Amino acid sequence: MTKISLWLLQMDVRGDAYGLLAAHPLTPLVSLHHLDYIKPLLPNRTKYESLNTLIQTYRLDPPRAMQQSFCFYNTWWHKWSISVSWGYTVQIYRSLLTPHELQTPLQTFLTWRSWKNGPFTFNTRPLSTNPCEVPATYFISRVQDKGNDTVTTYVRHDSAKKCKKGDYPHTIETVVVLASKMNPNYWIEVNIIHLRGGTRGSSGCVRKFVEYF
Repeated sequence: MTKISLWLLQMDVRGDAYGLLAAHPLTPLVSLHHLDYIKPLLPNRTKYESLNTLIQTYRLDPPRAMQQSFCFYNTWWHKWSISVSWGYTVQIYRSLLTPHELQTPLQTFLTWRSWKNGPFTFNTRPLSTNPCEVPATYFISRVQDKGNDTVTTYVRHDSAKKCKKGDYPHTIETVVVLASKMNPNYWIEVNIIHLRGGTRGSSGCVRKFVEYF
């Protein structure tokens, strides 16, 4: 991934770009490159169908597209980490991860030139072979315009390997996210904050409400 300017990130990977887009850096999503060399961005859809779905979502709130927020659901029984890449995917981990871990992309992709598992110019996390360490994954299925807000619905994607432990989010089939539309000037303000030494985690997940069914 090559940084072109303060506003644009170019994605130079092959294979499955999911891990990178699920933890997109704090910067506006301007363009995607080399789509002929990556898998469809949504499961069970063609590349064209995936892009068409993501474009329709993007048009409702361009500044927020694929921006990551995360929060934690911590009770006596569940200790979940929840990561939202708005308009694209939701991940629910059955354990409490640090913000640094959640912001680090899962390595689902390969290097551009050598088709290998690295090295990359940015940090990655290995994708565990233990199904209980892999997050329950949900993909965008519906988006609704509610004036100053949006409601996005994400449907669970069943993986080949499933965790059998009771505290895994087995019963959650759908995640609904209510978000206020993002002010485009946010990117001017946040980049000023970053230049002064701020962190991405400051935006947190206070802007999103996640409801489970």
